[in-house]
Amino acid sequence: MSALMRALLAGQLGMAILFGLDALDSTRLFRRSTQRIRTDAETLALLTSAVTDYAVRIAVAHTVLGLLLAGLLHWGVRFVSPRPPNGWRWWASAGLLFVLLFGMGHAQQLYIFPAMYDVVPNVAGLVDSVSLVQIQAVTAGVWMLVLGVVLLRWRASGAGWGRRMGRAALPLAAWSGLVGLSLSNPAPTESQDNQAMNVVILGVDSLRPDHLGFYGYDRDTAPHIDALLKESVTFDSAWTPLARTYPAWTSMLSGLLPINNGIRDNLPEPDEVVPKVPLLPAVLQEEGFTTTFVTDDSRFSYMLPEMGWDLIVQPPPNLKNFAVSLNEPRFRTFAWLMHNPLGFSMLPTAAYNQAFSRSYRPTLFIDKAVDALGETSASGKPFFYAVHSCVLHAPAERPYPWHQMFGQSGYKGTNRFRYSKSGTAIIDGDGKKRRSKAAKKRIAAQDLRIYDSGIDMADQMVGRMVAELKRSGLWDNTIVILLSDHGEEHYEPGQPVKFNGPNHGFHSYGDGQHRVVWAIRTPDNARAGTSIKETVRLFDLVPTIMELLDMSWPGELDGRSAFAAPSEDQPREVYIETGVSEPRYWVKGHKRYPFKRLSAKYGIDSETGRVNIKSSFMPHLIAAKDRVMQVGRWKLIWHAMKKGHKVELFDREADPTNTTPVTDQHPAVVADLLGRMAPYLERDGITVPEMPATE
Repeated sequence: MSALMRALLAGQLGMAILFGLDALDSTRLFRRSTQRIRTDAETLALLTSAVTDYAVRIAVAHTVLGLLLAGLLHWGVRFVSPRPPNGWRWWASAGLLFVLLFGMGHAQQLYIFPAMYDVVPNVAGLVDSVSLVQIQAVTAGVWMLVLGVVLLRWRASGAGWGRRMGRAALPLAAWSGLVGLSLSNPAPTESQDNQAMNVVILGVDSLRPDHLGFYGYDRDTAPHIDALLKESVTFDSAWTPLARTYPAWTSMLSGLLPINNGIRDNLPEPDEVVPKVPLLPAVLQEEGFTTTFVTDDSRFSYMLPEMGWDLIVQPPPNLKNFAVSLNEPRFRTFAWLMHNPLGFSMLPTAAYNQAFSRSYRPTLFIDKAVDALGETSASGKPFFYAVHSCVLHAPAERPYPWHQMFGQSGYKGTNRFRYSKSGTAIIDGDGKKRRSKAAKKRIAAQDLRIYDSGIDMADQMVGRMVAELKRSGLWDNTIVILLSDHGEEHYEPGQPVKFNGPNHGFHSYGDGQHRVVWAIRTPDNARAGTSIKETVRLFDLVPTIMELLDMSWPGELDGRSAFAAPSEDQPREVYIETGVSEPRYWVKGHKRYPFKRLSAKYGIDSETGRVNIKSSFMPHLIAAKDRVMQVGRWKLIWHAMKKGHKVELFDREADPTNTTPVTDQHPAVVADLLGRMAPYLERDGITVPEMPATE
């Protein structure tokens, strides 16, 4: 066997071993995650096919890595052996190099991405007992020892050893450089000032304002966001109309409530994905703007060119994205070496995808977002750029350094590196495990630390984007809008529903999932440092931007400019509805869906491969929605009941978590809010009962 063939065989054999070990682990996890999904055999077969295709692409990537490894082994053995070995001695030398390369590399990766290595016993204890600096120091020490042994062997080989060693090192260094270049990520494209008025939206999924230092939070979660808020006008009572990403973004971009723009939850029917109303990117595109949207999670919300976007950067919104994210496969070598253009060309689903949060690299997504800003500004035209970071969304595994923040080190629970639950029984199971109140509080406290560390992850994106705008000069002619699409529910003692992990959109209780961050920084700094206390809604964004750009809107609007003060006799109403929900979140006697199987609710579009709500499910989804009408301090919840009706009134100022209804004490308020809600209920075919007369 020639030396080249031997090296090629060794490279492929080494990568096949690594792939095989990871594939066995991943197959076990996929089977476990799909066992709890109530669906039909056809849908399960499609899920299996999607994961199989994912694994095949991973195998191809390992084959490419095997070619790169072959060169390292071939030239590496020549470098460490003054007298080139043959037979078993060559294989022993190559095996030792392989173990050193991948052993040291995976040791560092285990510390950085511990959730990928959960097969290792007590991985949390290992991570919390050492530091990355210590691991790097040991790694450097091992390689220095190897180099020292190699140097001694060359010196003992006789006269001219230095020249011969140099000749052996040269091809190894050249091949190593080629490997490094092949597996590297390019620097982002720099932005260019265009001297035009631009609009940039910095969106953070699930961000609650009460977890920011600007609003008095005790943890320093977001120094860059806090700094931006100080330079902006902030809207301190801003609300989402539906605590799900796609309906919230559609309301932002259309200026309409979900009931009026037609998007009643994530993953609408294929012919309803693009709303049949004017959308902000399309309107600005017609005005000569270049439009760009960037996100790191497209499982539940995604954008299409038909909406008016010139450039869209997002993971492919298809079944594979869904199926693989149910329980991310543990292909650890791919996650370590192939999160780069080479790897993403073979597996586009993995590119900058927060849904695969065990291996997700937030810094790479930030670089991609900065790069997209540079590409957008290169046109020289005014631009509308929107980025949406989803790092606060479940499953929320935390890499280094975020898994060490806010006192997480030393925590012993199962949610050491990720949220305890995802909020849905599809992933969590039936959730019937009983825990003491003390255990629930400990688990919830760790969930909160994970959430807060995720805010820091998102804050890094905001900091980089602001820095790039300032470096390029665009800061002086760009309107910068910071917002969240919805908040997040966290554990609160005595809350009306059983806590099922950080979640949103399943029920109507609490302010946490409905109150959002919203701030605007204008180039003239005219309103910098101003806090507006009056109520605003996300669908007020379009008329606000139209006012700032001095443009008119070509369609109807539910919103009003956030800068327009409401009149005393017409305060801004906040109407909220829930999305697809589950029995665990419903009050007793609540209306239920007539089927339990996942395949009865969601389908897969044969043309695009995207997951969507079935048209046959939509009437049941709408009929079972809970609704909220909120004006000032008062909040009325309408529960969709099988028989009769049930409403609950809460005083938000005294009871922001909605634990104690005051319905009977304030019948006039109930009647007023129900009257305001009635037109929306009637639009959905729901008969509103007559309330008793009030004095």
